[in-house]
Amino acid sequence: THSAHFLGATLFLCAGFTHGISDPIACRRAGGFCLHTCYPYLRSIGICGIVQSCCRRRWVS
Repeated sequence: THSAHFLGATLFLCAGFTHGISDPIACRRAGGFCLHTCYPYLRSIGICGIVQSCCRRRWVS
C-alpha cells in the first residue's frame, strides 16, 4: 500500500542512508565499501544489496 511504501521510505531516509546508494558500484563511487555490518568506526551510507550495507569511515575531528 501507499502508506507502507511511505513509511519504508521515511525509515530509510531517517536511518542516515545517502540517497541513491543501492548497489556495490554506487557504494564505491561514494567512497564506501560493502560489509554485512558497519563497525563502530564506520557509518552506513547506503545499501549494497539485500544483506549488505555500504559503509564509510567516520570523520574524526
